[in-house]
Amino acid sequence: MESSMLMRLCCLCIAFSCLPLRATHIIGGELYYDCLGNDNYQITLKIYRDCINGQAPFDNPASITVWDSNGNFVRNINLPFPGSTNVPFIPNSPCFQAPPNVCVEEAVYSVQVNLPNINQGITLAYQRCCRNNSIINLVNPGSTGSTYVNSMPPVSLAACNSSPRFTNFPPIAICLGDTLQFDHSATDPDGDSLAYELCATYHGGSVANPMPIPTSAPPFTPITFQPPFSQQSPLASNPPIQIDPISGLLTAVPNQIGQYVVGVCVKEYRNGQLLGTHQRDFQFNITNCQVNTVSDFDLNIPVQQAPDGSLEICGPVPIPFQNNSINASSYFWDFGDLSQINDTSSAQNPSYTYPGVGNYVIQLISNPGYFCADTSTQTLVIKDPVNLSPLSFPALCIDNAELQPLASGNLPSGTNFSWNFQGASPASSNQNPPGTVSYNSPGAYTIRLSAEYEGCIDSVSAVVQVTGHPTLDLPPAEAGCTPLLINFQPIINPNNNQLTYFWDFGNGTTSQTAQGQVVYQEGTWQAEFTMISQTGCRDTLRASIPITVYPIPQAGISVSPEEQSVFEPNFTFFNESVDNISCIYGFGDGIELNLCPPSVAHSYDTSGTYLAYVVATNEFGCNDTATIPVRVLPEFSFYVPNTLSPNGDGINEFFKGYGIGIDSYTLRVFNRWGELLFETTDLSEGWDGTYQGALCPQGSYVYAVDLTNVFGRFKSYRGMVLLLPSQGSSLSN
Repeated sequence: MESSMLMRLCCLCIAFSCLPLRATHIIGGELYYDCLGNDNYQITLKIYRDCINGQAPFDNPASITVWDSNGNFVRNINLPFPGSTNVPFIPNSPCFQAPPNVCVEEAVYSVQVNLPNINQGITLAYQRCCRNNSIINLVNPGSTGSTYVNSMPPVSLAACNSSPRFTNFPPIAICLGDTLQFDHSATDPDGDSLAYELCATYHGGSVANPMPIPTSAPPFTPITFQPPFSQQSPLASNPPIQIDPISGLLTAVPNQIGQYVVGVCVKEYRNGQLLGTHQRDFQFNITNCQVNTVSDFDLNIPVQQAPDGSLEICGPVPIPFQNNSINASSYFWDFGDLSQINDTSSAQNPSYTYPGVGNYVIQLISNPGYFCADTSTQTLVIKDPVNLSPLSFPALCIDNAELQPLASGNLPSGTNFSWNFQGASPASSNQNPPGTVSYNSPGAYTIRLSAEYEGCIDSVSAVVQVTGHPTLDLPPAEAGCTPLLINFQPIINPNNNQLTYFWDFGNGTTSQTAQGQVVYQEGTWQAEFTMISQTGCRDTLRASIPITVYPIPQAGISVSPEEQSVFEPNFTFFNESVDNISCIYGFGDGIELNLCPPSVAHSYDTSGTYLAYVVATNEFGCNDTATIPVRVLPEFSFYVPNTLSPNGDGINEFFKGYGIGIDSYTLRVFNRWGELLFETTDLSEGWDGTYQGALCPQGSYVYAVDLTNVFGRFKSYRGMVLLLPSQGSSLSN
């Protein structure tokens, strides 16, 4: 199959080599316009060139000449080069793929211009030389250029008219002998009626002057066909090439390889009046493509290839197919299942499940129904499969760690076996059954089994647990003060056994988990733990823990009085604990007394609420704590002096407020005109009788005090302060 594919691909390359390889030439184009209003027009020029063996540049700019209805020169219009793009190859038939030496580029020039005074109509023309010398339906094609022309009708026929333009791009290559059906229709922005015909397009330019500026004047010279070709029969075709005058459908069956220029004209009518004729020509490349389809496929699963070339698989399984055909778009599969009548498919990559063992001839036809159809076949041999049943082993106790494994499943007579026993004796065997397999130490060991019959292989594995005897360790006893919280966490080594648990905590509660948490009250208790191994070394282990819970003393404390003023913050505390041998006093202010007299006195420095306590301890070291709140109440007082004498004798040098129990405070001093002389929010700061660094004159001054006391109440004080005489006074009050 591979050699056949290579041969066909070689033929394909030879077939396409009939197209000559030459430098870049013009191979087609068209010129059309759109009216934008107010004598403004959008002019579009499409030019197609081949791009094989070098690339002559597109015109930059392209020049269009405007002629009036009498053939007089009006102006030249330059269209800047917009860049070019490759035209994609779209095959007309699944038998055809892009030939290696056909390449077409398109440049679409466009410009907006103002064209006044066209009452009698004008003609737009672009000329470019030259065409490929290999064209066979023209006389002297290598020196024949192209003229792309379009005429605007007089205003009396159609004001602000837009010309038709062709919709689709012709195929850049056509298969010899294949039916060509190409939609060569056009669209008209104005909705005018259109009619189509084969026509002769025009020659233009020369080798010496490839883009004449201006172009030659109309009327233009038609291209000259090489007999027997003509504008109505520009292509070797049987039946002859033709175009539907209404739909624009171009049909042909080319019967001669070569390159041909075909011209198509579309006539534009409005109200039965001919407005103009729009034309386009294009180089059709007819090539031989009869051997470009190659049928080939593979099975998309692992297979073995027999010496006779057939493919072998083990067992009837769903088989996905991989289609490797070249240049095909439709398929027909016959899976060779003679027991069925619907063993076919048209999918590209189908899947099929065969009923059983046997030989099946699979056939794939690529592009069925086309002249280029190709067929490939392959024989599939489905052999008896080997399918091992899963292995499963119970847990073994080390006291008698022996197995007698046995392979089972779909095992044809003559199947070969390969056992591997990790950590066992024997370590391997080729027999089924392999005999007794023994283990001498606990652990998890893998057993692997492989079976083979006529190249069909299957393998399975399983893990066997070899267990030792489980072990259990509990603390010998537990003791503590009531209420006693015990976290039971026995030390357990399962030794690969599956275990179950049961606790009887001795206080009426139970649990079936390995760990437990229980609170015990005063007294003696017995907790019992039972552990049972369900697999492997079956065993039951039991252990008990004696538990002693001691009593606690009863702490008690009282105080007299329960609250006092911050001016008299003295309290007496009384120890009322029982069943204790020692105690600790705490007063809530960070001071503790490690003695336990019946009563103790304590004073506090600041107001607030304090939590006093006593901790009582008995002979078992068990503690109890009692608390009592103590409140030291704050006090508030405030006064302001009425005299200031800043004379340096140390008496009444500053004017300020005095008090306790003050949370916020503001003092302001004013002269009799209301001018602010002094302000502070600091209770310790006072006025020294100055203003802006100068001592104020003797006399009376107004003060204002605003404060909030410790009880959250706002207070306001207003009054006069007398500034006594002092040398150096400079301000008048």
